[in-house]
Amino acid sequence: MRAALLEGEPLWLELWEPPPPGTRLDDIVPLCHAVDTWDPRLTASLLAQLPPGARPGSGARVSVIVPTHRRVPWGLATLAAQDLEVELIVVDNGPAPLAGPGLDSARVLRLPWEGHGRTRQRAVEQATGEYVFFTVDDAIPCGAGFLRTLVEALEQGGYDAITARQIPWPDSDPISARRLRGWTPPGDHHRPVPFLDHVAALHRRSTLLAGPLPNVPIAEDLRWGRGRRLGYEPRAPVVHAHARRPADLWRRTRAIHTQHIAVGEPARVPDLGALLDALPGLAWPVVEGGPREILNQAAELLGQYAAARTARP
Repeated sequence: MRAALLEGEPLWLELWEPPPPGTRLDDIVPLCHAVDTWDPRLTASLLAQLPPGARPGSGARVSVIVPTHRRVPWGLATLAAQDLEVELIVVDNGPAPLAGPGLDSARVLRLPWEGHGRTRQRAVEQATGEYVFFTVDDAIPCGAGFLRTLVEALEQGGYDAITARQIPWPDSDPISARRLRGWTPPGDHHRPVPFLDHVAALHRRSTLLAGPLPNVPIAEDLRWGRGRRLGYEPRAPVVHAHARRPADLWRRTRAIHTQHIAVGEPARVPDLGALLDALPGLAWPVVEGGPREILNQAAELLGQYAAARTARP
């Protein structure tokens, strides 16, 4: 399934017997193009979980902004095939020009990297769409009606910005999968939420020009979203999850928690005593994720502790 998703090949789900215990069909069906089962009633319920298909007629124009420095973004083909007008903008700060599949439908902006906030805002200033969709280069939206679903939810809910659902890769580790289900759970309607995630989120361009993204190195979505009306649309799925590696987890946790503390949230691991108190809690994640998970959990705790030390006056 992972290989098919990366190649943009259609997936059909056929279930002729009950799936193994623990199988999360609500993680699998949104990745597929069609579904059929031995039970017509089950088929009907699963059809509602398929990604949004094409429904031509929308007059909206969406500028998709994808910063990258590692690869040609994986989701370009799906984004170019949406059922509304799309302007693809790839923001590249790599040492050499980008080359690869899907770039023929995109405009590449060579911008110096000034952090997540300022770099994205510079791309917004050069965009031409009525709406702006922020995403990342290792995410793949699902369904030709993905962007239209977000546009409709943004307007119906009167939100300032709206976040899409993130689904783990079929081979993601159990901890990443569980956390994504908690962060962006399945559902059948958009709703207000207290968070914004630029892994996959839609804004009106006019809103971003009137209230620009903050000039911060990371977590610009956290900083911008405070005090604004934010929405979540579970019917617009995007495949995205990172492999868990200690060094990456330490750096990212430290950087993001530094921003959380900067906006007034309490530090989760404020001192050495709190760090030592948290160590026994590593036991369950190790049972869930395997022996190597102890290093990942320790890296996250140390990142939170480092963020608290960084934030001290």
